[in-house]
Amino acid sequence: MHIIDFLKGYAIFTIIIFHYLQTLKLPRPFNQLIFFGGTGVHLFILLSGFGLYLSYLNRPLTYGAFLKKRTGKIYIPYILVILISAFISLFIPVYENSLYALGGHVFLYKMFDESIMGSYGYPLWFISTILQFYVVFHLLAKAAQRLTNIQFLLISLAVSLAWTFLVLSIGKESDRVWNSFFLRYLWEFALGMIIASRLRQNHYQFPFHIRPIYILLIGICNCAIYAALALKGGSIGKMINDIPALIGYSCIAIWVYQHGLAGVTRFFTFTGSISYALYLLHFLILLMSLLLLENLPSPLTLLVSLAATYFIAVYFEKAVASFAFGQKPLRTEEGGVATNRDRLY
Repeated sequence: MHIIDFLKGYAIFTIIIFHYLQTLKLPRPFNQLIFFGGTGVHLFILLSGFGLYLSYLNRPLTYGAFLKKRTGKIYIPYILVILISAFISLFIPVYENSLYALGGHVFLYKMFDESIMGSYGYPLWFISTILQFYVVFHLLAKAAQRLTNIQFLLISLAVSLAWTFLVLSIGKESDRVWNSFFLRYLWEFALGMIIASRLRQNHYQFPFHIRPIYILLIGICNCAIYAALALKGGSIGKMINDIPALIGYSCIAIWVYQHGLAGVTRFFTFTGSISYALYLLHFLILLMSLLLLENLPSPLTLLVSLAATYFIAVYFEKAVASFAFGQKPLRTEEGGVATNRDRLY
């Protein structure tokens, strides 16, 4: 579906730009405003729930078959990038090599050890979170089918809030293994599943009953609430601003989709089709560019890094698709990439 690839592309692009801009010494308030780009992770999680549940509804898999499929699509490319990062770090000091940290990625205990959570690329914390969702996905799917949409969403929201306040109460809000455990984002994943179910019932049509100007206003208002909580609410504000963050960011993204120029829409849709490869590779390529091109002006270095990331991601995506499916990605009748429908979003 065109809008799904667009939203994936929009989210990954803002996350990449956020990580790039963090390398610059920006003055206030710009050094704080750039964090809005990182909010795309909330939309990623919603789209993950959407894609996985839509695939499950169309073709249910056994738990074993589901995990095997996820291993081919998500785990193997992830570990491949980790191994490449470790190899490069033998010659270029991109990361500090460690057998314990490397094993943490390969055997997945990294998600429980804060000391190595940021090893071989701090943004890869998100992979730990999404893998946790894979482990419990079948339980969530069964619950979604037995409960009404409202019941499923409210229970998921209650669990997320309970986890958030538990993390705050024990003073672990700064630790990724705690503040990014899948339970914190459960309500976003569940909301994506509900949207998938409703969309399937509506014959895959996305009816926009709200006028674009109202979508924009809703987005701006929620972004303002998100910013106020993040900037003025301290650690508590940053932990409880997920709801306005998701609503505000998503509304802005939908408004851009509705009013985007053809070239902008094509760019974000293309970006969405290689979103996972971009996410895995962008930070490694960024750090390598900063080391190898240190004599260039910073903005030029970032542009070179961005271009290189897109170029390499295209071929990485093709290689992974060939490995996982034994053929090139197939185009669907909606114009999306068939193998992307239930990929990491």
